[in-house]
Amino acid sequence: MEQEHDHAGDCLLRLREHSNDFTPPDWACNTFRALYDALRELEIDLHQHIHKENNILFPRAMALEASMLDRV
Repeated sequence: MEQEHDHAGDCLLRLREHSNDFTPPDWACNTFRALYDALRELEIDLHQHIHKENNILFPRAMALEASMLDRV
């Protein structure tokens, strides 16, 4: 799953690069601006999700698995 997280992070980085850091051009309509705002929110949400899994959920799951193996 960590490889999937790395891939998702790479995809978000490419989105950010191609969208000029989610900055719409001056001529952008409201829909275009809303898209960039939504992409920014997606990036924030996904980074939070990845952080929680990598730093909280996965270590807890690995500790639980280790403790169950110790009982066997």
